[in-house]
Amino acid sequence: MRRRTLLAWLAAIALPLLLLAQQVQTMRYSLEHRDVRSVLARVTEELGPKGQIWVNGAANQITVEDETPRVEAIRSLLRELDVPARHLALGTRLEVLPAPVQHGLFRGTPGFVDMTAWAQNAAPLETYNGVMDLFEGQSGSCSLGKAYRLEAKAQGYDPSRRRLALADLDLYRLQEGKPPLAVLQGAAVLPEGDMTVFLVNPSPATPPLRLKVTPTLLPSVTNPEVR
Repeated sequence: MRRRTLLAWLAAIALPLLLLAQQVQTMRYSLEHRDVRSVLARVTEELGPKGQIWVNGAANQITVEDETPRVEAIRSLLRELDVPARHLALGTRLEVLPAPVQHGLFRGTPGFVDMTAWAQNAAPLETYNGVMDLFEGQSGSCSLGKAYRLEAKAQGYDPSRRRLALADLDLYRLQEGKPPLAVLQGAAVLPEGDMTVFLVNPSPATPPLRLKVTPTLLPSVTNPEVR
């Protein structure tokens, strides 16, 4: 009898909580410091299977519809993201690698070289270091020796996961009398404080390259998350 009473009591508590979790809520949030497009990808990661997002670019506003706990979590996330632009330093190191030896197509073939392992471990012939000064939402560039230039645009910093989203990360080889040659182009999400390695395969115009990028969040009065 007591067991039945206990089960009934637990069901009476759990049922309202379950209904609350399944309740759909709509929330509108107007951003003051950020372009709504810069937070869209991050907010989308927090949506449930039935969640939806609408964006009003003119009002810089985002509308989210989802289960109540998810909506409240997204509201907290937006408060973290919607702050004045954070200041970051992008530490860069470009290593020019020697040309790989000729290799066969299959492991076990004489002269075979595992290109990924080789590119990760090969000793560089030349090394160039630089630091790029960046604010969220802005672009920056830095020279890496006389022959290379790195450009990047900081889309946004995620304080909850401590990572930096780069809308563009472009490495160019400078050519005298010719337009710069793009040897690496794309977007990236990099962990703050950790090194990320990008490998550029050799081509007739460029040797194999190894690019190491480390974002660092710089301290300021408005950056309490720096530690």
